[in-house]
Amino acid sequence: MKRLLCPIDFSEVSLNALEFAVAIGEKENSNLTLLNVFTPKDFNNILASDHVKEEYNQLLELAESKLKAISKEILNISKKKGLASCDYNLKSGKMVDVITEFANEGKCQLIVIGTTGHSAYERKYLGGKAEQIIQHTHCSVLCVPENHTFHGIKKIVYATDYQEEDKLAIQQLAALAKVLNAEVEVLHVSHHDDTIDKAIYEEFKGELMSFVHYKKITFNRVVFKHVAQGLDEYMKETDADLLVLLNKKLNFIRSLFHRSLTQHLDKFTDYPLMILKL
Repeated sequence: MKRLLCPIDFSEVSLNALEFAVAIGEKENSNLTLLNVFTPKDFNNILASDHVKEEYNQLLELAESKLKAISKEILNISKKKGLASCDYNLKSGKMVDVITEFANEGKCQLIVIGTTGHSAYERKYLGGKAEQIIQHTHCSVLCVPENHTFHGIKKIVYATDYQEEDKLAIQQLAALAKVLNAEVEVLHVSHHDDTIDKAIYEEFKGELMSFVHYKKITFNRVVFKHVAQGLDEYMKETDADLLVLLNKKLNFIRSLFHRSLTQHLDKFTDYPLMILKL
């Protein structure tokens, strides 16, 4: 993942996500871009002023000054650790549109974004925009919960219902895991215990092992009555650091959560969630 994008609004949530972006960038020798979006809501807040143009320019100058300082600090610390570059950009417009357009045009491979709960208040800000960004961007998205402190990524859980697309997804994930020196656990999730499923699972495991050459990969099969809750408990019980789902299998994601992904992001508060796109 050589091109990373981290949208920031200078909140603690977004700056927390930035730690993850920087850590991955150091390992992957990536080019990291910080993006701040000046939204119509921000502009509306200064329309009542008699000095709209002056205040608008002042806000942009302040944002640029902050971005420049953060970028400089990151480079001073992280370039010697492997980060290729860290630049920044300011854009105006609707937050989700700007972020997804910037990521798609810049051919970014990963967006790292902080996530919050989903109250009416929180949905107005960057932390509540994760699902919309996931839906509209072409690249993978790493969602970092606001209360999660970065302590490295040593164990990655990839939840699957074993389909053909998993081979490429796990191959891509194994490449990331290798630079992070992390274990990958391929976790088959089912609603019921079925001997036919077991046979298919063994066949899938054999095919995958011959396709993905990574020593730190393990396999497990679990049955959860309530999948979202079961996954959450499993992540905590195994001290896993990252949960990964493949976006291409929308039906699988829907079967996991039954409702929209957004309604569950605020439940996963102890670890990051990556939506992987091929």
